Amino acid sequence: MPGWLRTLAWKLLRLVGSVAAVLTLTFFMVQLIPGDPIRLALGPDAPPSLVAERRHQLGLDQPLVNQYLGYWGRMLTGRFGESLLSQQPVGQLIQARIANTATIVGLSLLATALISILGGLLVGIATHRGRRPRLRFGFTLTTGVAAALPDFLVAVGLVFVFAVTLKIFPVAGASTPASFVLPTVAVTLGSAATMMRVVRSSTGTVLDQDYLLVARAKRLTSARVYLRHALPNLLTAALTLGGLQLGTVVTGTIVVENVFAIPGLGNALVQALITRDYPVVQAIMVIFAGAVLVLNLLIDVALGVFDPRSVRQRG
Repeated sequence: MPGWLRTLAWKLLRLVGSVAAVLTLTFFMVQLIPGDPIRLALGPDAPPSLVAERRHQLGLDQPLVNQYLGYWGRMLTGRFGESLLSQQPVGQLIQARIANTATIVGLSLLATALISILGGLLVGIATHRGRRPRLRFGFTLTTGVAAALPDFLVAVGLVFVFAVTLKIFPVAGASTPASFVLPTVAVTLGSAATMMRVVRSSTGTVLDQDYLLVARAKRLTSARVYLRHALPNLLTAALTLGGLQLGTVVTGTIVVENVFAIPGLGNALVQALITRDYPVVQAIMVIFAGAVLVLNLLIDVALGVFDPRSVRQRG
């Protein structure tokens, strides 16, 4: 079997194991949430007979093992059950909100990739071999602060400056395309700053390689040297770190959706945690975790395309 095929088979097997672990952890983590979700959904004055009937309808009176097996069946078939609070099918709730979340995540990943790769490359070229120390100091300080700022604080600051004070963008909601600008910036800032630092550092290493010296000796244009020879070799480091940043982007999206009151999956997840709406919590957590795992697999495939040597080594 070719090395790349063995590597792909191993990654698919690891993906299946990771999904199984996520499903199991999600089920038992939700069980640890204190309080009675049925009593909370029906209200404190609901008669015990109604509470018992509703618990029986949802299968919550069954042994934990039976609940776990039923949960696996629902997750694997896409039947997420009904919300304990609204009795709305969880699939409908997800379908109505997933587009807003996907928009923020997609725009944030795209902006992070473009800003970090191009910005890190330009700063790395400008500061190569100790040149422009002030630029390097300012870049390090700025990106360090940006990476350390919590997404919640960034989002609140953006709302105050650009929505409340300058009134350029909407304060909340997702009624217009402009509504996604500030949330995307809030999610992108920290991850882009982190990746820019890595790309800048990698640029210095790449520029000292022999093949770059040969390219310069051939008197190729600067654009061709950097874009044709340096940039493809930087993509390996950028993609590797990008896979690690996926979880940060998803977590930031959950926080930012609640700051901007965007009706997405992150907003629904927080509300479901507050109301102990188990089916909604389980379904959304599985979707988020599954998306991160699948995107990481796609990044591994892209790494194999840009750097076949890594595939041969792992194979």
